[in-house]
Amino acid sequence: MKGYYLFAPMERENTGPASGVERKVRAQHRALCQSLDCELVVLPPVEYTGSIAEKIRRRLPFTAAWRKWKYRGEFNDADFLYIRQVYHDASFVRWLRSLRRQNPAVKIVYEVPTYPYDQQGPRSLSAAPLRIKERINRRRVAKLVDRIVTFYGQDRIWNVLCIPLMNGFDFSLVSLSDRILRPEIHIVSVAQSAFWHGYQYMLEGLRDYYAAGGGENIIYHMVGNILPQYEKIVQQYHLQEHVIFHGRLAGQALFDVYKSCSLGLNVLGEPADGNPKSSSLKSREYGAVGLPIVSALPIDYLPEDYPYLCLLPPVNEPVEISKIIRFYHHIYDNGDPDLVAQTIRDYAKAHCDMTVTMQPVVDWVRSTKGT
Repeated sequence: MKGYYLFAPMERENTGPASGVERKVRAQHRALCQSLDCELVVLPPVEYTGSIAEKIRRRLPFTAAWRKWKYRGEFNDADFLYIRQVYHDASFVRWLRSLRRQNPAVKIVYEVPTYPYDQQGPRSLSAAPLRIKERINRRRVAKLVDRIVTFYGQDRIWNVLCIPLMNGFDFSLVSLSDRILRPEIHIVSVAQSAFWHGYQYMLEGLRDYYAAGGGENIIYHMVGNILPQYEKIVQQYHLQEHVIFHGRLAGQALFDVYKSCSLGLNVLGEPADGNPKSSSLKSREYGAVGLPIVSALPIDYLPEDYPYLCLLPPVNEPVEISKIIRFYHHIYDNGDPDLVAQTIRDYAKAHCDMTVTMQPVVDWVRSTKGT
């Protein structure tokens, strides 16, 4: 069987080696290639002039809101096509219809990485036409795909049967190195930051901890884009000695930061999508590098009583730093840090290595052969 994985990013931030999204896409593709003949197709991100005319045109009912799609027969030889979700507009609907007409036998798997997602994105009046276009056209897209991949356990989305998956990680990309505990407590968060990640609550927690005379030296490493409010909090409360802004990192530079840290921060705020559990990519990476995790949401591949998971209440208020400190000392004061890291990695690999998490897609594609 011949197949393709199509990745069409809308923003430049979601492309390149520093992008967690593209790293996930490439890892998914490698996992599919272990069982199927699958070629990866990555389209360039969309570029905009920002002109008034362009903004008006994008909001008209039947124009392309983001990418101008035109089908040229590039997937006519495909038995299956795996598409990571794109923006739903009339241009993409026309592209899918053309594909279906020219290759009616192709089986299309459509990944919706976050669902529901209507509460995400800008809520301004000027964005309303884009939201309306998306909601109308996603129903049209749904009629043209065979299965939807979801990471939140739904049986159906837009009346299409789902293939429920967990987010995975390619464990072959990283091996454990000797973990050396330093006198400070080093904590890391890695994300394309948005307000709902709640990292401001970690910064506010550090503010409160040191204002109350806290004695532990905590170094918080923030990897990813830096929101202005983060910089403002650090400057206003003189946390420069306790917070390091690394910016976007990938590859060895990222894993060097992981090696220097002893805890990983997952989502700390209430989820914007309303889902009760986190399936974040960072929680997989933390598992791969052997980091215990602090999170305000349960994590889908971990039981809530997992000994290397510290669950905080998702109350959108400053983090109780003393609870994180107790968690750290409970793990490391009487434990071999190398054994801790290996135990965490072994559990995570068994549950969310990408070859494990993508197997339901492989099974479905194989089951439809010749149908």
